[in-house]
Amino acid sequence: MSLKLSNKLISEQSGMTEGEVGTYLTELQRQQDGSWLAYFAAEIGLRPELCANLSPERTLLIPEWLATHWLDRDER
Repeated sequence: MSLKLSNKLISEQSGMTEGEVGTYLTELQRQQDGSWLAYFAAEIGLRPELCANLSPERTLLIPEWLATHWLDRDER
């Protein structure tokens, strides 16, 4: 099992495409409770449509239960 989140999971939770996640994601930090905090570049503010599911600080919280039980449906 991968220790880092996939761009596909972040994409589905943020409403962005995987390419947009790859472009704007700057850091992933695992929190003490097992959740993950995804940080996005300041430039994403130029694309307000991509910020709809982000906090005002341009972050996205992925809960521990989702990060633990997520399987990329496209993996073979």
